[in-house]
Amino acid sequence: MEFIDFLGEVLGITKDFAVTKIEKNEFEKTINIHIEYLPKTYSKNGKEYAIYDCTPVRKWQHLNWFEYKCYLIGSLPRYIAEDGKPKVIDINFAPPQKGYTHLFAREIIYALKKVRVQSTVADLFNTTDYIVRSIMESAVGNGLEERGLVKDFKNISLDEKAYTKGHHYATILIDGDTNTVLDMVEGRKEKDTKNLFINVSGETKQLQLNRVNMDMWKPFLNTIKSIAPQATIVHDKFHLFKMLSEAIDKTRRKEVKDNPQLKGQKYTVLKNADNRTENQQSIFEQLIKDNLKTSQAWLIRENFKGVFTDKQNAESNYKQWKENALTFSIHAVNKVIATFDRHLKGIINAIITSTSSAKHENKNGAIQSVIAKARGFRNFERFRINILFYFGNLKLVPQNI
Repeated sequence: MEFIDFLGEVLGITKDFAVTKIEKNEFEKTINIHIEYLPKTYSKNGKEYAIYDCTPVRKWQHLNWFEYKCYLIGSLPRYIAEDGKPKVIDINFAPPQKGYTHLFAREIIYALKKVRVQSTVADLFNTTDYIVRSIMESAVGNGLEERGLVKDFKNISLDEKAYTKGHHYATILIDGDTNTVLDMVEGRKEKDTKNLFINVSGETKQLQLNRVNMDMWKPFLNTIKSIAPQATIVHDKFHLFKMLSEAIDKTRRKEVKDNPQLKGQKYTVLKNADNRTENQQSIFEQLIKDNLKTSQAWLIRENFKGVFTDKQNAESNYKQWKENALTFSIHAVNKVIATFDRHLKGIINAIITSTSSAKHENKNGAIQSVIAKARGFRNFERFRINILFYFGNLKLVPQNI
């Protein structure tokens, strides 16, 4: 292979372009590779067009050459299209109106999949956060376009997630069979949730739905009853234990005023016994001896696990657990029990259908990890792009690159 052909191949340019000059700047640690379009005409869809003029000089960041930042530099020809307007030729080495090459974008995507921190990837490739974010946005946009509408999801999870401080929520639709985030919308009202299903499937009714796993948020319930009345609604352990854990912490915050030993022990009382450190376990055992409401609330949550062990007697086991829990007269717990009673059918459905919360917990944790690494997101669209990039199972890199 001739060197010039080799150079064109590693740069990802076609033979229509020639490398005319290579400049190395030792001070800036950059290599500028100048390219020029050779033909006097441009072919598109079997038709030849004369070159009209050229754009101003453009610059595309390419993969580093050793320790040097590498750029392609050149003008792009324009031709007069059939509508009489000048248009820039299509190029194979870079996306339209972007300041980087396809090969550069591909490696950024691969790195983001492993690192998941945009600023770190930007540093690794000597580029900016803006370019990394632009690559993510384009990759997700292309992936969604190639995927198209999705109409065959049957078992799903609906979840709400705060993506920044100040009660800014998104509603997330997850395919329970593939554990894939299908899409999300800003907000968590009934109209938002209905729009989410329309965005994903193009349909207002979802008659293919079999099972919907969600919390007890009324707009979610109303949405499913409206668009998929045949679907079985389930409230799995993940959502239920989350509510009981919140009741434990509310009880702790109320008791801490008169019991200073509870100060700073939020996670001591929320953790399962197996996950506590030796010191935390010692503190917790003392809380039990002190017979505090907080430790009693924890015990109620632990006893609730037994409700999920017997499908045949699910409802009677729930009633037995409830009667025992109410004897402790813990206000925050009693409020949760009242909520459980109103949505008992969904709880029993989760038990008898053996709906597992493992996938849901793992996905929720992974999404929360992305939020934590980003320290929250400035706006909804950035949050959406990140979650679909990592968990949307989209084809982010075109096959021809």
